[in-house]
Amino acid sequence: MTPMSFVLLVTILLAFAAFQQWLRHQRRLLVHRERLAAIEKGTELPPVEEEVKRRSISAQRVLIFAGLVWISLGAAALSGDVSSLIGNPISRPLGIALIGIGLAHIVVFAIARIQDRNHRTDS
Repeated sequence: MTPMSFVLLVTILLAFAAFQQWLRHQRRLLVHRERLAAIEKGTELPPVEEEVKRRSISAQRVLIFAGLVWISLGAAALSGDVSSLIGNPISRPLGIALIGIGLAHIVVFAIARIQDRNHRTDS
């Protein structure tokens, strides 16, 4: 992979992520405007619980995905496969650190899932 194609790929991925964030922001603005209009009319506000639940599930998916990605990068760094892509050897502590970051993401995911289950049984 040439450096120019790598830069192009990263640029495309960043543009896609930025567009997704813009779409989420526009959706939140729409929900906010709908709620303000309902308040002005004096009608009952639409429920927000579904939106909060959907967001928390999405955050959990991101945590587990990020954890698995970090662990995979750490395993690749430990095996030495990444050094051929970058050009310099990657040290063993870097691989261990990447795996540690991935495990931290998965631990946070597991704790959030347990707390969510406990919260549902308490209600």
